[in-house]
Amino acid sequence: MHQPAEFRDVKRRGKKFADAFFSLSVLANHETYPRLGLSIATRTFGTAVARNRIKRLARESFRLNQYALPPVDVTVSAREAARSAKPADLRASLDAHWKSILKQC
Repeated sequence: MHQPAEFRDVKRRGKKFADAFFSLSVLANHETYPRLGLSIATRTFGTAVARNRIKRLARESFRLNQYALPPVDVTVSAREAARSAKPADLRASLDAHWKSILKQC
C-alpha cells in the first residue's frame, strides 16, 4: 500500500486484531497477493532506530507468512508495550496475528 487513502480505508473498514504489542487492520483487496502497510508512530517509539527495528521485524514476519495469507491489505501499528518487548515475543505476537487472519478472513 502506498497511498494514504488506502491506509485510511483499511483502518476504517478493516477487521481489527489486537494484543499488547500490535494492532492490525485487515481488509480484502483486489490483488492476487497480500499487501503490508506499517504505521509506527514517532510518539510511541521516539528514535528512528527503535522505529526501524520494529519495522524490520514486522516486514520479515510478513515476508515469511505472506504466501499463506489470502489477498488482503494489512496495516500494522505498534503499541507502547512493543518498545520494551523482546524480539522473540514480538515475532510470536505477529505469528499469532497471521494465524488469526487465516482463520477469520
